[in-house]
Amino acid sequence: MTTNPTDETGEPSAIDAITDLETLRARSDVPVHEEINVVDRETVETVAELNNMAVTGVSDDTGAILLMRVTGTCGLKPPSASVAPGDDYAAAAREWVETQAGFEIDLDAVEGVWDHKVRPEDGDRTARRSFVVFSATPVTDPSDAEPEADDTGWYDELPAEAVEPPGWQAFFD
Repeated sequence: MTTNPTDETGEPSAIDAITDLETLRARSDVPVHEEINVVDRETVETVAELNNMAVTGVSDDTGAILLMRVTGTCGLKPPSASVAPGDDYAAAAREWVETQAGFEIDLDAVEGVWDHKVRPEDGDRTARRSFVVFSATPVTDPSDAEPEADDTGWYDELPAEAVEPPGWQAFFD
């Protein structure tokens, strides 16, 4: 992970590359939420094969949050980019919003890391899927955007039909 530049108070002022979750988890300014569930072996194998995610809560100047449905079969949710091992979470978040929503963003903060671990009842193997959650604001005008996603919109409340990815609570009361 690249160290973030700091402002005059010594606080992080920008988000650079984030590739090492262990370093991110060790930061005192990044809350880490852990959950472990006992599941069947097949689920452990499935989770072990999944990439981690970069979830981005993009807020407009009124405080509304961007939600999107990338395809007709996926749920309405905050932008959520898949992140392969060794890839940069911050770059994935920025690129996903730019491509799918059609406008550029600044990542304002890392809101937290949500770790979801699963293990079978006998406990001989675990799998983990991590979600790094960012807050962000548009750099370019979203009203000029030509999104690739099937549906994008700004919401003051999380709609009942929305998917609730880890960390969504950072953006909706």
